[in-house]
Parts: sequence; structure tokens; C-alpha cells
Amino acid sequence: MKRRVTFHTGEFAKIVGVNKRTLHYYDEQGIFKPERVEANGYRSYSFRQFYPFYLLRMLRGMGLELSEIKEYMEQRSPERFDQLLAEQQAWLEQEQAKIRRQLRVVANQRRLLKSARTVVCGQVEELELPAARLVLSRNTRRYAAAEDWPMVERIATEHERQVMERQISAGLGVGAMVASRDFLQAGREGIISHFFTIVEGPYRDIGRGYRHFRPAGTYLVTYFQGDYDDTGSAYELLRQYIKTHGCQVGEFSYEESILENMSTSDSRGFITRIAVPKIL
Repeated sequence: MKRRVTFHTGEFAKIVGVNKRTLHYYDEQGIFKPERVEANGYRSYSFRQFYPFYLLRMLRGMGLELSEIKEYMEQRSPERFDQLLAEQQAWLEQEQAKIRRQLRVVANQRRLLKSARTVVCGQVEELELPAARLVLSRNTRRYAAAEDWPMVERIATEHERQVMERQISAGLGVGAMVASRDFLQAGREGIISHFFTIVEGPYRDIGRGYRHFRPAGTYLVTYFQGDYDDTGSAYELLRQYIKTHGCQVGEFSYEESILENMSTSDSRGFITRIAVPKIL
């Protein structure tokens, strides 16, 4: 008995997981033709066409337009196929990097939500915090001290835009740094020196003046609940702790959002962590 090695359109379509109309369209457009057309008009496909069809569908799934596939199919050669695959490999690697970034953002945001359930506001703790690499905004201290809030907001917006464009955020939001010479004085806690974003990957093209390394070590940590601007009571707790325990502190405090307006619509529910390095 002669071995059957061809399939009519419906059979082939069922095996490769498309409908007959798709095969007819591909044939009409010159994208993927049957191995032969019978005298009665029936199209016949060979089992040897399965893999080329899967490859075509894979390229389509990777974002290649049908017009690009058609152009290639009309002038295909090993050299052009290698070039096509190289381009798709580069595209896939970019997509892979984007997915890794998105997964990192999701994981970090879920970690913050989990930590928000256990934090206790209104007290100071000494905690060991890991090192972190930060990308800074331009210095805002002069404008904040002069209460030039439009300029401060402009610098913050500029910082956020650059972080988004460079896709370097670890998904931990934008924080703020306050110099110790300011937060150690009551009423000067709102004089922000820099906005910052924590990054987990390389600095890439970030200028050295905008890089900041927050070292691992012991930090005085307090959490406060309420609007970002309502930090006075939290810093008062820190000042009392520093005075009572005779602590020496580092150059800046680091304010980071734990819960913010993405997770709650009521600013009274915002939770912010303030961490001040303790000099041993």
C-alpha cells in the first residue's frame, strides 16, 4: 500500500491549529502555498511543510508583519533567513529584558504591600538595612529652603521622566533625601535635598554626579502614616531617639513610600519609611 504523505487543506489546518480560511489567505497572498494543487482544485500539503508553517507562525507571533513575511517568502535564501532570524533574536531579547523588568517591579510592589501589614508606626527601631544604589535628581535644597515649590516639583518631574525613559526603576517608587543639618532642626524636615530612585541593575549612562551609594549598616528607622508632607512628628521621634541615645547620624535621611496613591486613594493611609544611617 502506498504511504500517504499529503494532506488536504482541512486536514493540514486541523493539525497546525488554524482554520482553512487562514491557509487560503496565506496561499492567495503568496505567503505559504500548498505543495501542489490537484486537477480538481484541491490543495495538497506535505508533511514536510509542517515545520516551515510552525516557523512562519512563530515569526508572526514575534511581531513580524505579514507584509514582511511575504517579502521574505518571495525572495528567501539562507542568507536572508539568517538575517531575519538575527533581527527577531534581537527583538526577543529586548522583550525578554522588558518582561524581567516588569516581573521585578511586580515582585517589589508585592513585597512592599506585604511589609505594610506588619509595620508599626510611631516608634524608632535600629535595623540592619542592605546596601542600595540610587539615582538622584538635581539638588533641590536651595529651592525647598526658599519654598520655591514649583521648581522643586519641576525637578522631581524631570527626575521621574528620565528614570522612566531609561527604564532603570526597580519598582520602588521615588524617594526623598533630607540633609541631617535640616532634619535635626524642628520645622526644617521638609527641605528636600534630592529625590531618588533605587536601581537594581547597572547605572548605564547615569552621570557620576547623579549616582549615590547608600551603604549597608545600622539605620534608625521609623514609619509614619499620612500625607507625604506630614513628616514633622516622625522626625521629632527620631530627634528624641538620637538625643536620648547619643547617636551620631549620617549625612542624609532616606524617605521611601511603603503605601502610596497607587495602593490607596486616601492620603491618610499612606505609609512612609524614614531611615537615618547610624554612625557607630
